[in-house]
Amino acid sequence: MRTLFFAYYFLGVTAFTLLSGCSLLAPLSKQSGPVVPEASRKASPEFLHPVAVDQPASPVTMSNSSAKVRKAAPAPVGPSVSNTVPVQPATLRYTAPQIESASAVQLKYAVLLDTEVEQLPPSALLEQIDPWMGVPYRSGGNTKAGVDCSSFTMQVFEQCYGWKLPRTSKQQYSFCERTDTAALSYGDLLFYATRGRSVSHVGIYLGNGKFVHASVSSGVTVSDIADPYYQKRFVSAGRVPGASTRQ
Repeated sequence: MRTLFFAYYFLGVTAFTLLSGCSLLAPLSKQSGPVVPEASRKASPEFLHPVAVDQPASPVTMSNSSAKVRKAAPAPVGPSVSNTVPVQPATLRYTAPQIESASAVQLKYAVLLDTEVEQLPPSALLEQIDPWMGVPYRSGGNTKAGVDCSSFTMQVFEQCYGWKLPRTSKQQYSFCERTDTAALSYGDLLFYATRGRSVSHVGIYLGNGKFVHASVSSGVTVSDIADPYYQKRFVSAGRVPGASTRQ
């Protein structure tokens, strides 16, 4: 009995071994060709997914809302433009004050007329007036020992401009062209009625509301046309014909 048991046991083990061997060799029998190493299988297209190998990659389509790519504006050619405006030094176009080069006469009359040196009448006119300053008034006088108003204006204009004015203030008034006080210029004549209603006094306008004349009380002096005494007695302003050519 024991001999028979071992015989059946040996046959069973042998059969199990044969069946197990066949199942292990079955996958190998289905392959054709040599066994490919694992690394080669991963690198070879034959072992890639069929979709990745057999089908071309489909182009990516995007909607207009997502596919638009904004191109950067081209850089400007030439110098860059800045919003900051560079500050340029201002160019002065007015005549600078001439105080440094002003003569003593000009400085004197800048004070008397209460104005800037560059606003003064031409120095030629001031230089003819200045020697008469302070000369006492004398009716009918025509020298620096004493002079009246019309002789003073007559001599200054002749010495400065070469103009020959009539002798009396009434005659000078008739000789001159009338001018508006709003348009007064240096060298214009101012006429006053200091005795009665007719013209009896004359002076020379120098600018900035000032005029020079031979005053009965002060001699040759500078006065203000806004002075109440002269405002009340003012008759008219006159301009010598051709006076626009004066220098």
